[in-house]
Amino acid sequence: MQEILAWKKTVDDFTVDFLNEISQEFKEQELSQEAFLKLKKFVVAGKTVRGSLFFSAAQAFARDKTILNTKDLLYVAASLEIIHSGLLIHDDIIDRDTLRRGQASIWQQYQIASQKDDLKQTDNYGQSLALCLGSICLYLAQLALDKTSLQVKTKEQIRQILNQEIIRTYFAEMLDSKITNLKKDPSMTEVLEMYRFKTARYTFSLPLQLAGLVNNWSQTKINSLLVLGEKLGLIFQIKDDEISLFADEEKSGKSFASDLREGKKTIFYLTLLPKLESKEKDFFWQNFGQAKLELAASKKLQALFTKHALKEVRELNEKLSLDAQKIINQLDCGQDLMLEILKFNLERQS
Repeated sequence: MQEILAWKKTVDDFTVDFLNEISQEFKEQELSQEAFLKLKKFVVAGKTVRGSLFFSAAQAFARDKTILNTKDLLYVAASLEIIHSGLLIHDDIIDRDTLRRGQASIWQQYQIASQKDDLKQTDNYGQSLALCLGSICLYLAQLALDKTSLQVKTKEQIRQILNQEIIRTYFAEMLDSKITNLKKDPSMTEVLEMYRFKTARYTFSLPLQLAGLVNNWSQTKINSLLVLGEKLGLIFQIKDDEISLFADEEKSGKSFASDLREGKKTIFYLTLLPKLESKEKDFFWQNFGQAKLELAASKKLQALFTKHALKEVRELNEKLSLDAQKIINQLDCGQDLMLEILKFNLERQS
């Protein structure tokens, strides 16, 4: 994974340069430059996983690296990162999250600023401006793609894949909102669908597909990358759930047992519920989802998840890993990089 993340600065710098350049086309509009400044800071504050994965995979999948134009690859990588930023800006509005990437979320930045300005109504000012900026990101990504010197056919194929995946991700966001607000528990099918389309395809399948496409891989092989990305992404999300339940706060970078306090309805939760004994069930419902969960109670909840869910969920990840390895073994090139990603997703602690 270090091989992928090593490209972060390269992709970040290129994306910022693109945003600096494109911002000049809108400089006559009052709020544009402030918006671009916020966006540039927001883009580089993330891990740049999607753009870096595409950039490194495109090179790993190349039979002849001389046919690849580095600038073209960076424009596509920038497009992926700008799309990601737009989706996150919207996600924070939906979830009312005030923090993102170690700073105030974009809507919160605008909301705080509104309190210093002479405005009549500020209740939804921050959300309104952030909604616009998040939408602008989706169009900026298209403008970045336009900058490439790729063949028209290839460029349009990339555009179609990007647009379809954005639509799928927003439908998954809708499903996430439904699951969050359900009075009853979601089905395992609903949760896995959300994982697949909100994380797996968008984070892994999309960059891998595009990396195959710019190398003129056949549609059959590109489809195999799509499936591989889904397997890698599901492993990543399931491992993320495990980290949120069990990992040490200092190692994971997450709040201790955050999913227990928030009452997250994850695959662990759905695996656990039918196996709880009567007394365990009483304790579970008294404490799960309590914002001020005491340490002793959280430890006991973790013990219940360990007893009833951990082994089964890890077995699912092992099966997904075997499926992924079969696909990787059939690749003509790029196997080492894909195996490194698989290992990282299985073993990561943060």
